[in-house]
Amino acid sequence: MISNAWRLRIYVTGAAIVAIWLGNDIAQSEFFWPELIVGLLVALALSQLQPVPVGTLLLGCAAFGYIVGNRGFAQLSLSNQLPLLPAEFALMVGGGILLIQSAMRREVPVIRDGLNTVILIWIAVSSVRIIVDLRTYGVMALRDYATVYYAAFFFLAQRAGADEKQRRFLTGCLLAGFALLLMIYPLYEQFQDFFLGTLIFRGSPLIFFKGDLLGTFLAAGAVLYYIRFEQKGSRTALVLALLMAGAAMTTNNRASMLGLIVPVIILALGGRRRFLVILCGAAAASIIVMFVADRVRDVPWDRTALHGMYERAVSLTDPFGERTYSGEETSYKGDNNVFRSTWWRIVIDETVHTNPWLGMGWGNDLAEPFVKIYYPEGGDDFTVRSPHNIFITLFARSGLLGLVPFLGLAGIILVKTWRAARSGDVSMAPWCVVCTILTSATFGVVLEGPMGAVIFWTALGLANARKAIAGPATDPASPEKRCTSTGSDEWQVANDGALGSESATR
Repeated sequence: MISNAWRLRIYVTGAAIVAIWLGNDIAQSEFFWPELIVGLLVALALSQLQPVPVGTLLLGCAAFGYIVGNRGFAQLSLSNQLPLLPAEFALMVGGGILLIQSAMRREVPVIRDGLNTVILIWIAVSSVRIIVDLRTYGVMALRDYATVYYAAFFFLAQRAGADEKQRRFLTGCLLAGFALLLMIYPLYEQFQDFFLGTLIFRGSPLIFFKGDLLGTFLAAGAVLYYIRFEQKGSRTALVLALLMAGAAMTTNNRASMLGLIVPVIILALGGRRRFLVILCGAAAASIIVMFVADRVRDVPWDRTALHGMYERAVSLTDPFGERTYSGEETSYKGDNNVFRSTWWRIVIDETVHTNPWLGMGWGNDLAEPFVKIYYPEGGDDFTVRSPHNIFITLFARSGLLGLVPFLGLAGIILVKTWRAARSGDVSMAPWCVVCTILTSATFGVVLEGPMGAVIFWTALGLANARKAIAGPATDPASPEKRCTSTGSDEWQVANDGALGSESATR
C-alpha cells in the first residue's frame, strides 16, 4: 500500500501539473477547460454540503427547465466561451460525480436487471459506427448521436431515485414543471410577442414551445397528477389532471392524444378503470356544453371546436391521408399523414437497400431523398432531420443492430407499466409518464432532442429505481381504494414515497 506521505506527494504533483496547464489556457484566453474543471470541483464540494446532491439538483432543474421553457431553455448556453447546453452540462457534471463516487465505493452504477441490460446493449451497439460517422459527418454525427447518449440520464435518475429524499425532489420538479406549464400555456398563446421578443436571454427566448412536446407534456402531467389523486386523495390533483388532459386536446397535436390514451388504457387493463371513466364523463360533459354554446351562437358546424376534435380523432385512422378534412385547423391533417407515411417509406426503403444491419449512420441527412420527392420544386428551407418516428430514426441511423434492442426496451416498458398498474406499485406514475412520451415519440421528433429525451430517461430511471426503495403500495385486489387511507404502515411508507410530499411541489 502507498503511504500517506507518498499519496500526498502524488496529489500535489498532479495538482501542480493541472494548475500549470490551466494557467496556460487562461493566459491564452482559453476558458473551456478551466471553467469546466472549476465547475466540477465546486459541484463536488456542494454535493457534500447540502442534503440533495448537486447531480440530483442539476437533473431536477434540467427536467423542470425543459418542461417549462421547452425549446427556449434548450438553446441556453452557460457562456459565449463555454457552449455547453443545459442537458450536456447536467450530464457532464452529474455523470462525472456519479462515476467518481462509484469508483470510490468500488461499485457499478447500474442495477442487474433486464431493463439496465437492454439499455446498455442498445447504447453499445448504437455506438459501433460513431467514430467512423464523426470522420464522415463531423459535428452533425455527434448531434444525431445525442439520441443515444441522453440515455445516461436514466442511470443518474435511477441512482437518485433509490434515495427517498432525492426521489421526492425529482418527482416534485416534474409535478411543479407540469403545473407551471398549464398556467403558462394560455398566456403563451395570447402574448407570443412578449415571450418570443421580450422574455429573452442572449438573443434567445427563455420560453419557446415546440408544438408536439407541449401536448405531450400536458398529457404526461395529466396522468401523473391523476395517479397522485388516486394515491393521496388530493382533489386538487384531480382538477389539475382534468385541466391538463383538456389542454392537451387543444394543442392540435394528435400524438399527444395517443400519448394520453395509451397509459389510460394500460391502467384500465391493470384494473384501474376509474381514470378512463372520469375522462369519458368529462369529455361527454364538455361536448354537451360546447354543442349548446355553438348552437346558441349559430356557429357553422365545420368551424366549431367539436368538428375540429372530431376530424383530429378521425385522422388517426387515416394513415395515408385519403380522407378530406374541412376544418380551419384540421384541413391539413391529411397532408400531414401523407407527409409522414411518404417519409417513413422512403427512409425504410433507402436503409434496406443501403445497409439494413448498421444503418446509414449518425449524421446522415435522412431528409435529402424525401425532400427531392415530396418537394420536387425546391425545399431548401426544410431543416427537420428526423422522420417523426423514433423507431424508424434508429433503424435508419443504426440499422437492425440498434433497432432491435430499443424494441426490446419498448416491450419491457409496456409490460412493466401494466404490472405496476395491476399491483399498485409505487413506480406506477413514472412508468405511465414514460409510456406517454414513448407513444408521442412514435409520431414526432421527441427523443431525438433534449426537450423530450431528458424527461423520458429521467422518468424511466425513477420508475426502475423502485427496486431499491419499496414494494407494492396496497393490496392489488382493491386497486380503486388508493384515494382513502388504510392505516397500514406499508401503505403510508409507499404512498409517501410514490409521488413526493405536498411540500415538494410548492
